[in-house]
Amino acid sequence: MNCIQKQQLVSFPKVRIWKPWFRHFNNHKEFHNEGTVHLFSLMALFSYANFRSNERMISGARYMEAPGQWICKLGSLPRILRVHSKRQALEQLDYYEKYGFLTYEWLDKENEIIRFSITNWKEHCTSLQYNYYSYKGSGFFFFPLPVGRMLLRVALKTDGIVFSELDAIMDMWLHTILNDPKVRGSEYMPVVYYSNMRGVPLLSYTYLAKRWGWSKSRVGRFMLKAGEYGIISRVSFSSSRGSVISMCRYREMIFGDTCEELELSSIGEIIGITKAADLVDPDEGKMDISIETRVPPAHTIGKPRKALKIQVFLVIRSSFFARQIPLVFYSALDWEVTNQEKNSRDPPSESQSGKEMKQ
Repeated sequence: MNCIQKQQLVSFPKVRIWKPWFRHFNNHKEFHNEGTVHLFSLMALFSYANFRSNERMISGARYMEAPGQWICKLGSLPRILRVHSKRQALEQLDYYEKYGFLTYEWLDKENEIIRFSITNWKEHCTSLQYNYYSYKGSGFFFFPLPVGRMLLRVALKTDGIVFSELDAIMDMWLHTILNDPKVRGSEYMPVVYYSNMRGVPLLSYTYLAKRWGWSKSRVGRFMLKAGEYGIISRVSFSSSRGSVISMCRYREMIFGDTCEELELSSIGEIIGITKAADLVDPDEGKMDISIETRVPPAHTIGKPRKALKIQVFLVIRSSFFARQIPLVFYSALDWEVTNQEKNSRDPPSESQSGKEMKQ
């Protein structure tokens, strides 16, 4: 099932997230989750909450889950929330309950079975024309932007705002805009855009350092790391104006591989595995295609294999970019979600690739 409205506007009150992409960060520990905002952990709970009523069997007992609820064992939460212990997982739940994000209760203390309920689930997670829900471990889940802003307000009043690396990745995803006529460049590519940027999606290290509570040097290291792992791509502008940041494979994950903008992804298979660049006359409406293959560092993908990267550029000198415009950031790497995880609502299990990466 594909969304028929291929855009994500600044005015939309919620964002959908592709579950296999999100669950990748449960299994792989390259990005850390130590911060004061706790955005990633709350999104993880949203990703498991039921869209409709469900009956669940745990340790031989039957439990009913209403929409916005999920039942699990306490031992599952450290992995889901990306914390280090059961104690930290309970502290995280207490934090969310204290500030009104959810409630939770013990169903069986001896077997450590917990049920949590997302606050205002019906208000935030009703299907709209531009966002639809899906079930189990595949498809999408919703996350409302007002809840993210509430997390920032709570952090500002308590410990101060410091994003974790996973929080920063999710922050960029939640603020990715596509085909919004008020945001320059979004008609060509998904762009990370915050509401106070006045229609120009240029992000500097100074801006992100202030937003995330980091130093500029840490922002720089993080951007290089996120680029190496195939999470973001950047279009740099001259001087200190900043860069346009795009989430890799955003359109593929949101709109499906049949999205017309991404049918060019098969170009790599046609041309082969050599690096090629062919700049053609822009007046003819043609494109500059850059194709390369490389073997990423072993720690980024678990086991050595080739990754095909394709960038397709359109040359329109009168555009916002005033340069080659990247229409597609395509990577052949998948997120290594097993078939079992795709069809299960159980907590994520450690993949074989995750084990290899630790060795």
